[in-house]
Amino acid sequence: MFEIEFSQQTTKVKQLADAIQDAISIGEYSEGSSLPSINDLSKQCHVARDTVFKAFQLLKESGVIESTPTKGYYVANSMTNILVMFDIFSPYKNDMYHALTNKLPVNYKVDLYFHHYNHKIFDSIIRNSIGKYNLYLIMNYANDLYSKVLDELDSNRVLLLDFGKFEKEKYAYICQGFDNTLYECLLSGLELFKKYRKISMIFPLSSEHPRSCIGFFEKFCKDYSFDHELISKESITEHDVHKHNAYLIVRHSDLIEFTKICRKKGLVMGKDVGVVTINDAPMLEVIENGITSISTNFKQMGSLASEFIKTKQKIQTYVPTQLIVRGSL
Repeated sequence: MFEIEFSQQTTKVKQLADAIQDAISIGEYSEGSSLPSINDLSKQCHVARDTVFKAFQLLKESGVIESTPTKGYYVANSMTNILVMFDIFSPYKNDMYHALTNKLPVNYKVDLYFHHYNHKIFDSIIRNSIGKYNLYLIMNYANDLYSKVLDELDSNRVLLLDFGKFEKEKYAYICQGFDNTLYECLLSGLELFKKYRKISMIFPLSSEHPRSCIGFFEKFCKDYSFDHELISKESITEHDVHKHNAYLIVRHSDLIEFTKICRKKGLVMGKDVGVVTINDAPMLEVIENGITSISTNFKQMGSLASEFIKTKQKIQTYVPTQLIVRGSL
């Protein structure tokens, strides 16, 4: 029996088409198998025959089902439904999403969610998705804290993205490094940092960036005898920006404010002050003489995730992080 409870949120045609597609995606109807007839579905779902016909037409137009006079309606391409959950929207996550989706075949359907670093939202999205998706591509809401709700999913269907400083061997994962990789990136720019008398890290305590990075910033400065400080205020002011200092800025919103302050004080990035930010984005290439960044390759992360979707081959890798040097340092 095919059962569905209709709501008022959209048309019965669309709801029925989605329900049939969901049944195909979870394997109730395999590729090539026949679907219930229009008459049978009309009786089972208590809808008009025309509603069923129109739902079938929607699915035919998308290439999911086909029909012949002798066989009736049958599954042409079994759909693969994918849940993708990111933390927040940002330019570099947008690059990652497009790299993930732009080469997927038409019978792959992606639903995108954001958890905004809220574990209640995170848990709710996971629990409400159980049984509805073939694959789950998930950014955890914290780098060093495993989310127990993941245990409710089939680990073979899960790909963890970006964050992952916890035991995750049963999962496929494509993550970026933070702690020691930050140290290595700073070290690769050692000669450039030597132009400045002090290095300040602007890291508001409300930032979701892993705080463990602070210790590796301090270790780099101590190892190479740099005067340094941590600025943990929620917003920076003119009193925080000084000539001959270099700044490692975690949030792009702080970078914008920093740029305004430099212009007001007549400070030239790369000459009077040094600037490095976290996570690259297209805008960083055109601000001032270009802003130096420490970043993983989010497009590569998306491309690797796309291959996982298409091949189902378990991948466990860290995407390299690098210092991208531009005029600001």
